[in-house]
Parts: sequence; structure tokens; C-alpha cells
Amino acid sequence: MRHTTALICLLLTFNLAAQYPQLSSQAEISIITIGPGPEYNDCFGHSAFRVRDPLLNLDLAYNYGSFNTEEPGFYTRFALGIQDYYLRAYSFRSFLGNYQAQNRWIKEQVLNLTREEAQHVFEQMEHDRKPENSAYRYDPYFNSCGTKMRDLTVNALGDKLVFNSSHLTEKLSLRGLTHQYGYNHPWWDLGVDLALGTMMDGEATAAEHMFLPEYVFAAYENATIRRNDGEVPAVKAQTVLFESDYHEIRHKRIRPWLIFSIVALLVSLLTCLDYVKKRRSRWLDFLLMFLTGVLGLVMIFLWFFTGHLTTPNNLNVLWAFFPNLFVAFLLLKKHPPAWVRSYVRFLVILLLATLFIWGLRIQVFAPALIPVMIFLAARYVFLWRRGLVMVD
Repeated sequence: MRHTTALICLLLTFNLAAQYPQLSSQAEISIITIGPGPEYNDCFGHSAFRVRDPLLNLDLAYNYGSFNTEEPGFYTRFALGIQDYYLRAYSFRSFLGNYQAQNRWIKEQVLNLTREEAQHVFEQMEHDRKPENSAYRYDPYFNSCGTKMRDLTVNALGDKLVFNSSHLTEKLSLRGLTHQYGYNHPWWDLGVDLALGTMMDGEATAAEHMFLPEYVFAAYENATIRRNDGEVPAVKAQTVLFESDYHEIRHKRIRPWLIFSIVALLVSLLTCLDYVKKRRSRWLDFLLMFLTGVLGLVMIFLWFFTGHLTTPNNLNVLWAFFPNLFVAFLLLKKHPPAWVRSYVRFLVILLLATLFIWGLRIQVFAPALIPVMIFLAARYVFLWRRGLVMVD
């Protein structure tokens, strides 16, 4: 009986080991870093693993950033923060050609792994590529193609893999890191600022920087692996596979601050005319209240009713105050209820609170909001002091 049990255990161990190919001593595992692309979701770059074993005739890209926008409900699930991304493994030549066709630079870092370590990393990826394991809940900051490059090797190597932060020369937040790459997409960049909360504004750790592929590259460039006789560089070879900076050239765009500045000027002029002519432009008050109310309602929804990790505690709701959506219809009346004047005075206090929070950097708001704050303050003060006590 004892011998039978030992034999069963041995067979189980053998089957578990045999379910994955055994890499040869010539096998190499690399981190592939891709430069920015033309669309907003591409502008942060991309990362993938490469597994190459000449003896097994193996050369695959393991791409954790796979998704399908034609999948029913994709954009709805993405907005709700419940969209899954997938690991796909396919020919590295095909992977390389795809990004060359997009004119994006490509760099390779061959990891300095022993055969056993390479096998361990490889088996984790093979486990993840199984149909029942290939999907994972995507988050751009905490569970993405970039963070997979960090987490998978850390899981495989444990405390033998040592990252240091000597390559980080600035103290940046997640929001600041995001802005480093969104300069050619100013309206998308503004949308990110409006949607995300205070979690974005603390100083990012070295590990948190690694949601960005270029910081993954820099982190491994400076990392080491502990061996019995000391430490060795984590990267044994580094190669540029394709060069291009086309998508990193700054393009001329109509920036939000310009549009908002023009709007601020127009609202201020209309407010001055209302003051001089002792009237109130009810359509203007309705638009300002309605739009800020709708925006605030969207922020509240993202905060409380989605799976996004970074949308809670969004203090933009102080100036984009969602009850404005309902008060807007009262301001269409020639004589709104008397309490509306006190309500508008409260909105002025909320604007001041927003500026105070901004100054203390509890949350950093988009610079394009400065003219918005100006024209909202101008209109609210007018309504409080004169507009709601005058007869049209």
C-alpha cells in the first residue's frame, strides 16, 4: 500500500511537470517594450513577453494586452470597469510585424535567467494562456500589460528579483505620469482628469510607475537577481528591434484651455451686460447649471457604481455639483424660489473649497479648469448678489 501511494504521487508529479514543454538550455525569455501609437489607448506604449528556444523551434510573443472591441458590450463594460483583457500567445514574427507597420519603436530586454527560472516563468505564462485562465479583469493602472511584466516575474523569482528606484529622478503621481504621455490627446487627457479621483495624486511608488511600459523597461534595466555568489543584472542583453519616434512628435491641437478661455470671456461679457441692463439671461443660467449637473452625475456614477479603482473620491464633484441638474430648470423661471439664491451662494463656497483642495494638492485638477472656475464664479456671484433679486 505504501509503495502504491508513493507511485501515485510520483506519477502525479510527473504529469504536472509534463503538461508544459521543457525549455532547453538555449531558451531565452525577453521583455518587449513598444513605443507610443497614434490613438489615446496606444499613447502609453505596450509590453509583452517573448519566449525563444531554437532547439524547440519556439519563438512566441505572450501578449497580455489582447482585447476585441467588436465583442458585444465591450465599450459598456469598459466604461463600467468590468472589461476583461486576455493573454494571447502567437508568432513573434507576426507580433513584430504588426507594431512595425504601426511605425512604433520596439526594444527587447533578454532576462538573465537560469534554465530553471526561465522554465518557471514560462510555465506561469503557459498556465495563463489556457482558455479557462486567459481572461483577467483589466485596470490601466493596477492590472495591465505593463504590470503583468512586473508581477509575473516577481511571482516566479520571489525575492531573488530586486528592483531599485535609482532611475526615478522626479516625484510624480499616477496623474502626473499619465500626463507625460497624453500630450497629443488633450481632450482625452482632460476626460481622465475629470473622471479620476484622489488616488491619482499621491506620490507613485517605483512599482506603481510600472503600469507604463517605458518605466517597466527602465526598472528592469536597473534591476538585479540574487544568486548564491551575489547579484547579477536582471537583463543580460538589450536590443533595439525597430526605431521610430513618429508618434512622439508633438502635434498642434485645439487645447481645452483655449476653448474654455473663450467661453469664460463670453460668459463674463454676458454677465456684465446683464448687470448693466438689470436683466438675467435665463438660458445661460440653465446651460451652466444643466451641464455642470450632468457632469457631476457622471462622476458620481463612476465613483459609486463602477468597478474602476481610481474613480472614487473624485473631488471634481464640488464644482460639478450634480443637484445643479435639477436647479437648472428652476432658473428658467422668471422668479425662481427664494432658496435658490442661498443655493447659489453655497455653490460659491464649493468653488472656494475646490481651490483650497487644489492648493493643498489633495487632488490636482486639470489646468484647463481655471477659466471654467472663473466664469462659474463670475456667474454665481452675479446671481447671488444681483441676478436673483432683480426683475427682468
